[in-house]
Amino acid sequence: MIQVIIIAEGQTEETFVRDVMAPALVASSIFLTTRLVKVAGGGRGGALSYERVWKFLRNTLRECASTYVSTFFDLHKLDTAFPAHAGSLKISDSGRRAGHLEGAFHADVIARTGCRPDRFIPHIQPWEFEALLFSDLAALTGTETSWARHLPALQKIRSGFAHPEQINGGQATKPSARLGLLRNPGFHKVRHGPLAAGRIGLQRIEAECPHFAAWLQRLRTLAPL
Repeated sequence: MIQVIIIAEGQTEETFVRDVMAPALVASSIFLTTRLVKVAGGGRGGALSYERVWKFLRNTLRECASTYVSTFFDLHKLDTAFPAHAGSLKISDSGRRAGHLEGAFHADVIARTGCRPDRFIPHIQPWEFEALLFSDLAALTGTETSWARHLPALQKIRSGFAHPEQINGGQATKPSARLGLLRNPGFHKVRHGPLAAGRIGLQRIEAECPHFAAWLQRLRTLAPL
């Protein structure tokens, strides 16, 4: 049995891992659990400072030497204190930028904790979780019956990019902002995100989102520690 603790950015990612990712990996004897970083005021997840992330990772890695630890953070609005953040801004491709940050993140955590390098598997999602939902817009808009009329507009957005993870990460053009087209009811990340992802399915998400697919494949092929 292989255990992986995924430090998720927020409740949406936490639910997605629990309801969509974890069941798919059980057959391979890989068991995923999630945790959220505690933030100021006693809350959990969201607006994660690097210092809080680092301390939470350090404590999690110390708990059990036979457990892998991974992350599921958005590239959009990643704390500027993350290692190599300034240099990453020169990289235009979202997947390459995320990979650059993951490499520096991994190096910093390993250097400061002294744990086995293979135990820590950072994942930073370009540009954010909602990008995954552009993998199958028919399935997404089928989540609510009133959303079907917005399918053509969302398909037009999707057609402007090679794959969903390239959908621009600007404040007004990030994937979640694009989903503002959905009305009556409006898109609610925590409520609709995992539901829509479940309708789409991991196979389709992997086919459309290469950075996410590479992370999932790495998790699938982990060996016991």
